[in-house]
Amino acid sequence: QIKGKLEPELVASNSITEAVVADTLTWTRGSMAKSKDNSSRKTDSKNSDPQRTTTKKSNADKTGSVDGAARKKHSVKQDSTRETFESVVVAFVLAFLFRGFEAEAFVIPTGSMAPTLYGRHKESDCKQCGFHILIGASDEIDDESGYFSSNKRIETAICPNCRFENDVRNAPVFKGDRILVNKFPYELSDPQRWDVPVFKYPEKPTTNYIKRLVGLPNETLVIKRGNVYRIEEDRTRSILRKPPSRQKAIQIPVYDNNFRETALHEKGWPKRWAPVERLDGVPVSEKKDQLGLGAIAGWTEAAGSWSDVSGTGEFLIEKNRSTGESLKWLRYRHIIPSSEDWAAASDGPLRPSNRDYFFDDAEAMGPRSQLITDFCGYNTYTGGNGTTTDDAYWVADLTLTCNIELIEADDQAEVVLELNEGVHCYRCRIDASNGNARLVSVNRYSGSGESEELLAEAPTDLTGAGDWELRFANVDNRICLWIDNDLVEFGDGGNYVEDESQTPSPQDDDLIPVGIAVRNAGAKVSNLLIERDIYYRASRISNDDASRFAWSGDDEHPEPYSLRRVLHDPAEWYSLYSKRARGSNNTPEAKFELGPDEFLMLGDNSPRSQDSRVWPNSRGARHRHAVPRSALVGRAFYIYWPHGIPFMNDGEGFAVSYHQELTGNGAKKTEYPSFRVPFYPNFSRMDRIR
Repeated sequence: QIKGKLEPELVASNSITEAVVADTLTWTRGSMAKSKDNSSRKTDSKNSDPQRTTTKKSNADKTGSVDGAARKKHSVKQDSTRETFESVVVAFVLAFLFRGFEAEAFVIPTGSMAPTLYGRHKESDCKQCGFHILIGASDEIDDESGYFSSNKRIETAICPNCRFENDVRNAPVFKGDRILVNKFPYELSDPQRWDVPVFKYPEKPTTNYIKRLVGLPNETLVIKRGNVYRIEEDRTRSILRKPPSRQKAIQIPVYDNNFRETALHEKGWPKRWAPVERLDGVPVSEKKDQLGLGAIAGWTEAAGSWSDVSGTGEFLIEKNRSTGESLKWLRYRHIIPSSEDWAAASDGPLRPSNRDYFFDDAEAMGPRSQLITDFCGYNTYTGGNGTTTDDAYWVADLTLTCNIELIEADDQAEVVLELNEGVHCYRCRIDASNGNARLVSVNRYSGSGESEELLAEAPTDLTGAGDWELRFANVDNRICLWIDNDLVEFGDGGNYVEDESQTPSPQDDDLIPVGIAVRNAGAKVSNLLIERDIYYRASRISNDDASRFAWSGDDEHPEPYSLRRVLHDPAEWYSLYSKRARGSNNTPEAKFELGPDEFLMLGDNSPRSQDSRVWPNSRGARHRHAVPRSALVGRAFYIYWPHGIPFMNDGEGFAVSYHQELTGNGAKKTEYPSFRVPFYPNFSRMDRIR
């Protein structure tokens, strides 16, 4: 296992300056031409005046007139030259004033802010499931020379949806996003938490970085289990919550059911979404016999409720199958195929799917459900500086999105959405007769059976038969619900406080963490999508370490590979995770103190971000991780040019220029295309930066 390098940040582009200069010169040239044209019209008008009379002049008079005309012509030429020079000077002055006080354009070279901002990257569609994948490709360019390095060419990439390893050697490569940075806001107001600012890198002030602003002046922050907490005056900890709109924009895909592992399913691989029922009240010692192989945390596949509509990924339940007191569940199982599984599928039928999900049986072979981790497809490739495969950290902050159509519903119809997190699960119960939505916390581990606690309720428009898009999230200790893209207002009722004395550990229910159920209604569910929140890793180095960045030994856990091996066993995973803990309550954490006018910056692509957590301190600063206010350049607010999308030639366009590689004899042209035509603008990503 080789851990890829951390990503540096930002280079400036003079696009705005050039545009302003061009516009100003165009304006000045137009003004000069207009002035000259007006002068010409006045002269012509004067010469054509019918009232004007002329008299015959002597030769001396004629000579004087010629000399005067010559002097006048020379004077006009001098004036024209001076005006042109002055116009150019004015243009540059205006341009740099605009650049200095209003906005500036930048290009993102690396992927440390992915998925918010893309650096140099490749794009391709997975050969197996069709999911559109993005692969960081900044490793291909040498940091010192700026030339392409053939020995670092990206060769293959893992699809984040189905985990098939794709050949992307010849996939189109694109430069990073081009963004606009507003320099004005921080002159008049204070920076806000969760802004995306450009700033001068404290260790090298000539270099611009771009990150997400997380910590504010005079705060002490702690990164723990992917979240960021602020230590209050009474020493309690408050989680820092992202605004719902921003939270929604930066979620990372876990699984899109519209792009399934069809080739594996045809060989017997289990589908991730399945109709299930739970056999509660069964002692652990008897679960294996009563539930059989393939059960997960007491859940086993059930017939006679939901059905997969012709293998399309849509699920249908008829009303007569959803009546009664019990909920009819459709649940997600995080069953991840490996490269070996895909290789086995190409060789012939898969071995039977007889893995006992609940018990660790070394003799059982086949697919297993596991904990959802901070896997990031943008970082997972071969080539470059090495493959980053240390996605070992459990992510509990999940979001479910789907379309649900109620075909027929009576006055007792109900839709239920559920997300698990450790010993708790969170449900949204929507009464389809009146639209009332209730958020409840469910405790299955109290010892007295399942119990619900009401958190909040609010009215919605989901009533009777109809079709709605639902989005249900448990992120930053807050439950949110969107219906048809509108946030349901639960007030502060959706916020909950995690008991610091009982650090939540993953449970077996986290192997089957997402569910949808209906009662007393016929329904069809489609476009099932699961996403996760950004997981900030608790990496850190000593404040006195002057020369290096943090690497694997300073990461959240020193042995991520060992954690990955036991992701199918939550109890064993937590035992190993907490055994090497550096923080409170047997949980790794990283603490950062800030002084006046100091800020903490983190990258959205936490595994590959060179941010406040890991900066060295050759400058001898009191807080090596802090960015002073004087270093802030401005707030990034718009992606104005992501990249062009090539078309024709199977979507790859035609190469018109190629990468150059630096050799002993100078730069040499390679066969690797650097620019393709024709292309059209990527309008979908031209958007405000959140």
